[in-house]
Amino acid sequence: MWNYYNPVDVVFGENKFSEIHKILENKKYVVVTHPEEIFKKYTDQLNTSSNPPLMVMTEVQPNPDYLDILTLLKNFASIAKEVDHVVAIGGGSVTDTAKALAAFKGNENLLTDFVRNKKTPYVDDPISIIAVPTTSGTSSELTCWATIWDKEKNGKLSLAHKSLYPLKAIIDPVIMLDKPKGLTISTGLDALSHSMESIWNINANPVSAMHGIVGSQLIIENLPLLANDLKNITLRSNVARACVHAGLAFSNTKTAIAHNISYPITLNYGIQHGIACSFSLPMILRSMLDINDEAENRLKMIFNDDLISSATKLESILRQLNIPLNLNELKINKDEWNKIVGDAFMGERGKNFLGNKNAFDKAVDESNFF
Repeated sequence: MWNYYNPVDVVFGENKFSEIHKILENKKYVVVTHPEEIFKKYTDQLNTSSNPPLMVMTEVQPNPDYLDILTLLKNFASIAKEVDHVVAIGGGSVTDTAKALAAFKGNENLLTDFVRNKKTPYVDDPISIIAVPTTSGTSSELTCWATIWDKEKNGKLSLAHKSLYPLKAIIDPVIMLDKPKGLTISTGLDALSHSMESIWNINANPVSAMHGIVGSQLIIENLPLLANDLKNITLRSNVARACVHAGLAFSNTKTAIAHNISYPITLNYGIQHGIACSFSLPMILRSMLDINDEAENRLKMIFNDDLISSATKLESILRQLNIPLNLNELKINKDEWNKIVGDAFMGERGKNFLGNKNAFDKAVDESNFF
């Protein structure tokens, strides 16, 4: 018995950003985006259109923090009741921020209750979201949750609600052509992690698994080539398509152990999220040997090989992309690593993992990680 659900209307293709004007016709909306100059051309198109936004909010930072979102909510409060759509143009941090604005609609107390008072988030008839991703990684445009960090309290929370799926996602690979190599690799590996995490997952179903397999294959086949040919629109399109498959996969399963390991590594060591959640993938792949026949058969399809050989191939690809693969390269001591792993297996995402800690620890020992 299983069920699959994803209500996002996906528009995919080169130069599809132009369709946003028709979508926003006769609508009142705000734009949430990054402050960098490369995003200005998209906000300029909207500002000079026949229906400009009520507000453009550019104060979005990577890994959106509670205090940053609190400031945005204060600015948003005066017009929130008028707004039909929140338009997110940017990476996952922008879309996550847009979800917080759409959910809490200018009410600072609701955000504080959720983040600081640890209450269940109160989300009632949120403003609809139009998501325009500018990277291929988080797939936030295809999920109903948002990551909110509380750096002051050293915490990370997931704002999750069925009504926070974006109304529409416009995925235009042309927008992604100007992204630098490091960001391209990090976000692409985030999509790979989402894809694989959806397979070794207690919540997997046949549809999510199909998307997870295809998403993994597309990243493996295209990301190493794209890293050395950043302006190749075919490769950009293939990686963007992989990100769609990843989103359609883990939107139903959530993530698992690799992501739970990654959070303190990003928070405490400053390692980019996509790298922090992907360096452990070969070890986890090895640890799935003889654990679950269905998951193992699905994982074998990614490389068309057994899990041990697949893990070796994946390590080679990560090496090619200059990803750290041992504690020395990560600059984490062994005691801290053991604590991170122990906590990760006890966490919510860790409990989504079909495998177990004993098998994982054995795989780590066999990976020359220490």
